[in-house]
Amino acid sequence: MKSSHRFAIFIAMILFTVVSIWTTYVSLRDSILPKPTIPVTFAPGVVHELSVFALALSVAIGLMLFALKLSIIDGHKRLNILGILGLTIVASISIAFNMDVLYRTADQQFFLNYSEQKVRTTYEDYLASAQTKLNERKQELEKQVAKQEGELESEIKGLRKKPAGYGTEAKQEEYELTLLSKTAQVELQEILAAEEKKKEVDAVLVQTSVAKLDDVTKLQDELRVKIKDFAALAGTPMPAAVKLESPLFAVFQKLFNFRTAGPLEYLILALAFLLDLADIVGYSLVPTQKEKKSPAIWAAVPENLPGPEMIAQPKPMAMVMEPVAVNGDQMLMESDQDELFPAITPSPRPRRKPFRFRR
Repeated sequence: MKSSHRFAIFIAMILFTVVSIWTTYVSLRDSILPKPTIPVTFAPGVVHELSVFALALSVAIGLMLFALKLSIIDGHKRLNILGILGLTIVASISIAFNMDVLYRTADQQFFLNYSEQKVRTTYEDYLASAQTKLNERKQELEKQVAKQEGELESEIKGLRKKPAGYGTEAKQEEYELTLLSKTAQVELQEILAAEEKKKEVDAVLVQTSVAKLDDVTKLQDELRVKIKDFAALAGTPMPAAVKLESPLFAVFQKLFNFRTAGPLEYLILALAFLLDLADIVGYSLVPTQKEKKSPAIWAAVPENLPGPEMIAQPKPMAMVMEPVAVNGDQMLMESDQDELFPAITPSPRPRRKPFRFRR
């Protein structure tokens, strides 16, 4: 890879790592590790509560991913499908934090609306269920009273056991009607009182508006005060208090609810993934440059020509040397030459395979 290409990838890795560290820090500070904090003054009147553990963990995750990706690009790690999968698993923690911050940035009122809707839905469902039971009980009492009135009227008209008239049977039916009406009236009064309390709870739900998370907590407290009396009259237990979740888990529930997920959710998922792995994905998409092979030495020699001859057993140096003249025309004898130039016996060499041309 050319130095300019490597430098561009290196700069991209640094930028992606810085952004990933920031998103991880913000998510950890808002959800899991809010404390302990250290006040840091950036300007007069601008103080940031720096979360110590959130910053340490976010920097550690970012540097670990940076080192892994740098090792892959430098060739110390093999980049294959298993490598991409392993890197994705390692980066999944940081990707989760990216999704949290990116989604809450795209929809800044998300967590407030999510928390308010969760509180309202919980108590609205409870009120609807209790009202249904009250209506059923009320209808049952009214049916019992109406039935007894019918029994009395039928007896007076002579449609049952005795002839028409106000006799003994009619008196008995009227007695039972009186008892039933009195007992039903008591229960109906409790039902009506419960319905009046429910109207007060409905008024709180309709009239109260929230602008911050503290308002959601106040709304739930006020609702529980009103619902306490309603639950006593309706004879139904109060619902458990809604525990507000951290933004991280709220975003997870929203993004992975595929029945309500839309284009924004899918876009956030893609951006969160690419924020940590875009540099490696882009690096893997670039085709590997093929190495240029140097031409063979004997590539231009025709195949029908013999190759160079090889010397199997070279002769000694003394057999090829010319006579040496000493003191004019006098020549050295062979014996003298042997003394001056001893025979050089070559060391045995391993046998080599015959030379062949590359085709």
